[in-house]
Amino acid sequence: MLGTLGFTLINGQFQEHISAENRGLAYGDGLFETILVRDSRPLWLEDHLCRLSEAAKQLAIPCDLVKLKRDCALLLTRIDQPFAVLKIVLTRGHVSRGYTPHHAPSERIVSVSNYTQNRNAWERGIDLALCQTPLSEQTQLAGIKHLNRLEQVLAAEELLRRGYPEGLMMQRGLIVEGSRSNVFCVANDVLITPSLSQGGVRGIMRQHIIKHAIKLGIDVRIRDIGISTLQRAEEVFVCNSVFGLWPAKKIECMHKSIGPVSRLLQREFDTYFYV
Repeated sequence: MLGTLGFTLINGQFQEHISAENRGLAYGDGLFETILVRDSRPLWLEDHLCRLSEAAKQLAIPCDLVKLKRDCALLLTRIDQPFAVLKIVLTRGHVSRGYTPHHAPSERIVSVSNYTQNRNAWERGIDLALCQTPLSEQTQLAGIKHLNRLEQVLAAEELLRRGYPEGLMMQRGLIVEGSRSNVFCVANDVLITPSLSQGGVRGIMRQHIIKHAIKLGIDVRIRDIGISTLQRAEEVFVCNSVFGLWPAKKIECMHKSIGPVSRLLQREFDTYFYV
């Protein structure tokens, strides 16, 4: 069944190669979703497809959800492990040379690969870096999970070199997100997360945390987070829809507690991410 390299469907066919003319390869002209699969069931698949569809509409990339769901269903039947990751890539496809996005059929690349959850990071927390790699501002792409990820690649290389599992990325001195996650702070019993109006990805896990926190009676604010807010915060955690919620025990030289809000929210999601 699922091997080291997993399986890949390109436009509904099992293949391993895409055309050199694909605009996703040439220009990063496309979108993607990364979805945790547990016991052959994809976590929040409809939410991911809804976000993909909305972003595709914003970028004028055709998005056939019926075909994407069919691709996902086919791959899910081939998983025989407790956890895996399903990745959906949607690109503008083939057009003549140049940046101009002329109308063209989109291309679907759906793959599945191995994944092992990090229970230790969930329970004991992690150390976070403040990335030296900044995020650029582009309001037209804010919130979208597009294929232009060179900033995150640079940040990931930096984190690997410095020995951190994750780091926070900034614009104009404000915390926006992690290199592969969203970020929350708890200060004076208020749960705070950046607005992402100037950049960053509106994560699915972020959406669910906000919804659950409100249901639990936690005061949630979406606003700018500067270094001073980070220093004052009693708790800080990062999240995404693959690893769940990782509390921060240290951010550079700032020590943090894994406090009651982080633990309460973890209990809300524990059964989604761990056996």
